[in-house]
Amino acid sequence: MIKQVRSRARCGFLALVCCAGPVAAQQPLAALDWLSDTVSVPPPAPPIAEQPAVTDSARPGRIVVRPLDRPIPDLIGLTDPADRGLHGDLWAESEASTLIRQVQEMRPPSLPSMQKLLHDVLTVRATPPRDSAMGQAFYLARLDALLALGRFGSAREMMTLAGYQDPEIFRRWFDLTILTGSETQACQRMRDLPEITPTYPARIFCLARSGDWHAAAVTLETARALGVVTLAETERLTRFLDAHSQPGLLPPPATPSPLDFLLYEAIGEPLRTPSLPLPFAHADLRPITGWMARIEAAERLARYGAVAPGDLWSIYDERKPAASGLPWDRVAAAREVARALRANDADALSDALPRAWDLMSEAHLLPALAKMVGAKVAELKMEGRAGRIATRLALLAGHSADSPDPSLAALVERRDLPEDQRDPRLAAIAAGLAEDIPQSVSALIEQNRTGEALLHAVRLVEAGAGNNLDALTDGLSILSATGLRDTAFRAAIELVVMDAAQ
Repeated sequence: MIKQVRSRARCGFLALVCCAGPVAAQQPLAALDWLSDTVSVPPPAPPIAEQPAVTDSARPGRIVVRPLDRPIPDLIGLTDPADRGLHGDLWAESEASTLIRQVQEMRPPSLPSMQKLLHDVLTVRATPPRDSAMGQAFYLARLDALLALGRFGSAREMMTLAGYQDPEIFRRWFDLTILTGSETQACQRMRDLPEITPTYPARIFCLARSGDWHAAAVTLETARALGVVTLAETERLTRFLDAHSQPGLLPPPATPSPLDFLLYEAIGEPLRTPSLPLPFAHADLRPITGWMARIEAAERLARYGAVAPGDLWSIYDERKPAASGLPWDRVAAAREVARALRANDADALSDALPRAWDLMSEAHLLPALAKMVGAKVAELKMEGRAGRIATRLALLAGHSADSPDPSLAALVERRDLPEDQRDPRLAAIAAGLAEDIPQSVSALIEQNRTGEALLHAVRLVEAGAGNNLDALTDGLSILSATGLRDTAFRAAIELVVMDAAQ
């Protein structure tokens, strides 16, 4: 039962989520126009018009055909909602078009708790929207969001469950595969699926990749004569087939696709991934990439929860940095902390931990540091700044703090918020954990449109991370009202810990 809504004289929900802050610096997920045009996708079937009371034709109506041996994509998910503290009817009372727009307008969250919540709502097996017609539009929106967030592991599982026979799903799987170094597998699967009609650039690339360079050249000439490839595509593919065919460097495309990325790499003019959308960072994790590029890519992905902290640490631990400066100082600091922990050396850790905290904080990587060492550093009794950092890392990692640390983070973790909140951030947190939900969202919960309310909450809490304290209060109150009070406390702890690091 929802508490009585108390109106507030503050900016409305839509204004709150648009306020400036760290999240506002990120593009909406739908703005990442990065997928390759690898497959000719048939136009969607026209919608079924409402049948008139009296027919004016003896012709049979349009028949909708769906293979019985394939799962319905909109029903697909990776986990049971109850395992994530969510309801199975998360989306049931919402309209598919509204949800798709909401998902596409999401920006990559910066807080680990919001990253996890967004990932959970995108991947649970929940009843699809009431007007989904048991299709795949909402599935594709969720899948695109996972890909744009760099969550390749979950996206791959979602596509495996749906199968690759559908062209729209296959083109996404194709791009994921070639960005992770499995382009041979992608081309083989394309040849093995009769339902897939590759576009000319994809066909030419795969012919060359299989060693049939003559067929690739003939296909390019045919495509050019038919006018079905652009001038830029012709230049790229010509250089790919014959590196000496044209003098000079090719101008980089404004919005390269994964196939473009691979073509430029093949001709010796690789595109730098830091200037490309987040999914391209996965290409720099391949073993053929240099160590520094792999470090930068892993750090970029770790900021958004797209790789596990252990994967980042394994790259850090490959060798000893041979230079100073960034990112080498960060790598050295992380290795010093790990070495002190292995030796169970509290004195060495007291020296190494503050430096690692400062360097990882500057790179917005404190959550990764906390996940790797938070539980261990709390076991070693340290005093001074190192002791306070150990407590904060334990809290950030989700472990209870036994220390009598009077910091705001420890107060939030103990849920022992003082009545006299002199700190504005703590006051906003306390209000969010105690107040009623905002009027702008109460109707969504009353109508059982919980999924929409949770998407709103992620946006609001992220706006709160940008110091919009009204948004923070509203976002936390929505989480509490929808049964995710622990998630609200996790977000509060993250905000206070990382705010103290600034």
